[in-house]
Amino acid sequence: MTPSSARQDLSGTTVLVAGGRGFVGSHVVRALVRAGACPVVFGPVMADDLLADVADALTDVTGSIEDREAVAAVFARYRPRFVVSCVAHGAGRLGLMRTGEADLSRSIAVNVSGFSTLLDEAAKAGVSRVVWASSTVVYGPASAYGPAPVTEDDPTGPLPAYGLTKELAERAAAYHSRRGRLEVVGLRLPLVLGPGLWYEGVASAIVRVFTEVAAGQPANIAFHDRPLDFMAVSDVAEAMLAALTHGAPLRGIYNLAGFTASVPDILARIRDLRPAARIAYERIAPAALFPLVDGSRFEADAGFQPVLDLDGLVRSLLNETEPAHV
Repeated sequence: MTPSSARQDLSGTTVLVAGGRGFVGSHVVRALVRAGACPVVFGPVMADDLLADVADALTDVTGSIEDREAVAAVFARYRPRFVVSCVAHGAGRLGLMRTGEADLSRSIAVNVSGFSTLLDEAAKAGVSRVVWASSTVVYGPASAYGPAPVTEDDPTGPLPAYGLTKELAERAAAYHSRRGRLEVVGLRLPLVLGPGLWYEGVASAIVRVFTEVAAGQPANIAFHDRPLDFMAVSDVAEAMLAALTHGAPLRGIYNLAGFTASVPDILARIRDLRPAARIAYERIAPAALFPLVDGSRFEADAGFQPVLDLDGLVRSLLNETEPAHV
């Protein structure tokens, strides 16, 4: 499969973004606005309004993907050409991984059954393509794989409940694609960092260091020193648009990879840029360790390259520079 140089123009195109008021979803909506699209944001009311500054450029519809009538109604009224799904069940600020462990049945109801309802109604409505957010936690523990980064051909085998829901959602997506009713493209997200991360979790512990350092306050973090795959949320949003607008068919699932680094690597770069920063680091054993992923297939098929590496993301989160996409 080779990338097409021509991407579809989104100017004036209606795109339904399920879960568009969340962390990743809100960045996707902003990227759509920049591209001239007309986003229709569908989902529950959120405690934190991450889209207040672009509210005039979108249509906001309150609803749940568990409600088939509500989902069918939004398709019938707005007739979107494309759909992006960033839906994932979260209990308050608990975070997606901890939410899955706390209430697996509700996570399955939203992440799998609700997602399947969304795909079913999208197919009925004649939607051209659905792009959605899966996760690299569908893979098993790092110890189950060899030393090389895993590819999409390696077997999944999640241990976290959240990973199970994403693995099941991938099967639902493949089912709809297999029936020829709908083109569904899933992107497995690594650990995503960036502004607007409002829930607690692994990423929030890292982002909190940036917030405290930028404010001139002492920071502390307890974290392991093993390498992880990171990606800037701005790059994730652009990857989703690249998949949405690609001028040729894509495969059903892709790994996304921005850059690989450890938390000590991140802290060292912060200290390089802010020598006066006061950061206390406690090295602890990892509670779980996932394999590193190979993201080259999506880069080759969709012609996508992430913009922010370790240095760029650190500068962005310290407000040293503004990330720019071209």
